[in-house]
This record gives sequence, structure tokens and C-alpha cells, in this order.
Amino acid sequence: MAMIDIGKRKQLFFDDYLIESLTNAKQGLNPAVKVDDNPILQPERPWEGNYMRPIKVIFDETAQTFKMWYTASTTTVRLENGVPVPGGPAGLGTESRGNVMCLATSDDGVHWERPSLGLVAFEGSTDNNILPERENRPTAPDFQDLHEKDAGKRYKALRMTGGTQTRGMQYDLFYSPDALDWTPYEGNPVIDTGQELGRWAGRFQGWDPIRQTYYVTMEASHHWRGPYGKRLVGRAESPDMIHWTEPEIILVPDENDFPDTEFYSMPVIAYEGVYVGLLWIFRTTNVTHHPEVVFSRDGFHFQRNYREPFIPRGGARADFDSSSVYAQDIIVHGNRILTYYIGTNSRSPEIALELGDKSTEGIGLAISRLDGFVSLDGGKGWVVTDRSEDELQHIPGERQIFNVPASFSQMVTRPFGFSGSRLHLNASMAPIAAGPGPGEVRVEILRANHKKLPGLTFDDADPITTSSLAHVVSWNGSSDVSALAGESIKLRFYFKNAKLYSFQFK
Repeated sequence: MAMIDIGKRKQLFFDDYLIESLTNAKQGLNPAVKVDDNPILQPERPWEGNYMRPIKVIFDETAQTFKMWYTASTTTVRLENGVPVPGGPAGLGTESRGNVMCLATSDDGVHWERPSLGLVAFEGSTDNNILPERENRPTAPDFQDLHEKDAGKRYKALRMTGGTQTRGMQYDLFYSPDALDWTPYEGNPVIDTGQELGRWAGRFQGWDPIRQTYYVTMEASHHWRGPYGKRLVGRAESPDMIHWTEPEIILVPDENDFPDTEFYSMPVIAYEGVYVGLLWIFRTTNVTHHPEVVFSRDGFHFQRNYREPFIPRGGARADFDSSSVYAQDIIVHGNRILTYYIGTNSRSPEIALELGDKSTEGIGLAISRLDGFVSLDGGKGWVVTDRSEDELQHIPGERQIFNVPASFSQMVTRPFGFSGSRLHLNASMAPIAAGPGPGEVRVEILRANHKKLPGLTFDDADPITTSSLAHVVSWNGSSDVSALAGESIKLRFYFKNAKLYSFQFK
């Protein structure tokens, strides 16, 4: 078997690609943490009605600011004789009026301002953040294309001409230098399904730096008319946003899902050479949504090892996100991973009617630490003895039992080669109250045949006892491992009361 060469690529722990064995440890999902200020944007201005949702969030590198395009509207339940009736957005028995597209900006991605754009009059004043509607033109981008060399095509958008509930669907491509003035591609439509059923609802698109292609992930089955009779997730690719492959279904519910489970859509990012997706889990009988984090190494075959919500729904009925959490844009910025989402507390007209003026939809944000989707979680840090835990805690001289290899959780990697001279480790000391002593991590380097290397053993390893995104691992005060670069080695991590997120040679 050829040696795995990781070079200087960061290695995450979401699967067993590089993990040979785990002892007294587990791979665990770390749900994103909602910010205290949620919803970060909610209807406050007269033109914003009672429902808001983000369409696109980016960090503009040129302006060094976050930008959010969002829609706002007044949404009410459609009633006949006091009973909700079908129709309206998504057939939910609702109707919307006063729909507007708006722009918000932020310095930190958490606290947002509504700039006075002066572009659209509302009730006689242009002192608002409403964007102008232009006939047959987008009002918001689908993505900012940093791969694009033509500045006039820096923003791109696909717009559908034709409904999702009818046969035949077309998509037109538009370009823009600033996300305000849009130019249609002269060869539109770029997608024409003819008399086939449309299958591109709920799109997320962008440039894939791993496969070096444009891509779309979408709700690919056209609801009940699809081959599986339910919503699924598909992927299509294009070298130029003009010529597209036939959508390929990439995720379907399995035997571990509830029978009413459907996949509504899935935003995806390329993260450290791995595809990270936030799969929209839709339960049709209780009308709820939440995102589940999934991973892939090729963009088509995704692992669903972690079935709990990545962003949980709110707990109280009146919480703005108690019914559904629709994950939208995932932005890696500095030492944080920001996930923006649509939150609503009234996915069904019956609940909206029950909540009355408390029925709402707002824009939420949940944050993860860098590399923090999944971690290796260390155990409590003791060895099996005849003494009770209480005795071990209080008998003088017994505490050294917690500083022998057997007292640590362990992970051993598969053999691999690397380039670089120092090993960096992203780890945190977990507040595990039941574990004796503080958190600690040590790293041992082995030959591919598991033979220990003098000077790089457990006893030589300098203990890591603090949390950091980039610990420099050392042995007897030295961190230089350049002499082993290109050779086949293994790493053995010893850790207790700690979480390991990633490692990287630099």
C-alpha cells in the first residue's frame, strides 16, 4: 500500500482516513453556538414587515466588511371561514406582500447596520437600505466569484424562468461587477430542462477549489414527482457556469432516518481539502427543519456520522427559530466559522395562526471555533486500579498515576509522510469535571512499524496543558522534526480532559 503523503495539509478528525486506532476516546460533533444577539437581524423597519431571510452573506475582501443581501416581507395566513387554505409561498397557506431586497453591512459579522442607500423610495423617502428591482434582472448575487479574472463578472447569479411545480424549467446566467448592475449572458438560457420536470430548486452554488469547477447543490428530486417520491440532494458541475452536467443525486435518506425524513437542500464549503455540508433535514409530519453536518472527500460521497443537529432549533414555541433552522452561508473568517441561517417559528399555517403577531422569521448566526466541526474527545484520565476514585484523589503520592501513558486516551495514526519542520496542534482543554487533574496532551512519533524513536517518546514529550488553535509540539524543548520529513511515520496522541481538532506540519 502506498504511503499517504499529507505534505503540509491540515488533517481533521471527522473520519478514519488517517486514524488507525482509538483508545478510550471518541469522535464527537461540536454543535455551533448561537450568538447571544440572535436574531442578528429581525424586522424593525417599516419596510421589513414580519419575515426576513438572508439570501447571500459574504466577506468582501476589498472593502474588508461583511455584506448581507436579505429579503423582507409581510406574511400572513390565508383563511377561508377561519381555516388556513393551501397556496402561497411553498404551499403553506400564507401570502406575502411588500417583498423587498435589502442590504446590510457589518464589521464583525455579528452586529449589523442598515446603510442608507438612497436608491429606492419608500413612503416618500429614500433613507433606507432597499435595493432596486430591475425587470428580468437579479437583485442579489448567488455568489462572489474570487476565481473569476474578469472584474465585470465578479458576481454571478442564475435565475429561473419557469415554476418548480410545472414541466419545463430554464435558467439564465447573469454577471455583475458590484452586485447592483447585472448583465445577462448573451447565450441564455444556460439550462433548459425542456419537458422534463425541473429539479434545481433550493440552489447553493460557487467555485469548487478542490475539483476546480463550478458547482451547484440543489433539491434535485422535484418533490413527490421525483424518482424517490421525496426531496433529495443533487449536485451538478460546470467549467464555465454555462455548460452543466446532468444533476446527480448524492444524498438519500437511509434506514437510520425517520420514514418522513426528506433532504431539503445543502450548502457546501471546501474546508482544508474536505467538503463540509450542512444537510437540511426536513420532517414532513412535524414540519421541522434542522441542519446536520456531513463530510466528503470527493464532493459526491458524503458521510453522515453525526446525526444530531449542528444548529439546534429554539426551545420555546415563540423563539424565532423554534420550528425550523435553514443553514445558509458558511464563512471562515479569522479564528471563527460563521454559519448564517433562516430561523422561523411557524413553518405551518396552523402554528402561524396560533402564534398570531408572534409568528416571525429572522436571521440567525451560530459560531464554531476554527476546525471545530468534529473533535477527538479524550477520557477522564485515570487507570484501572483496586483503589476507589476518592482514594486516588486524596492519598499522597498517588497522583502520579495520572501521568503514565495508560491514564491517557490515545489515538494512533496510519503511516504517512509529511513536509515541513514543526507539528502544530489545534486542541482545547475540555472542562470535564469528573476527570481528575487538568487537561493534558502529549504527542509521540513512531516509525511506520510502530517502533519508538529516541527523544520523541511519551516521556520526552513536553506536556500541552492550555487551549490553542496552533500549539507547536515539542520534545525536551525542541520542536524541529525536519529530519523526518518525507519518511513514513505515525503519530500517537495521548490526551485526557481534552479535545483534539486538527494537526498540521508547517
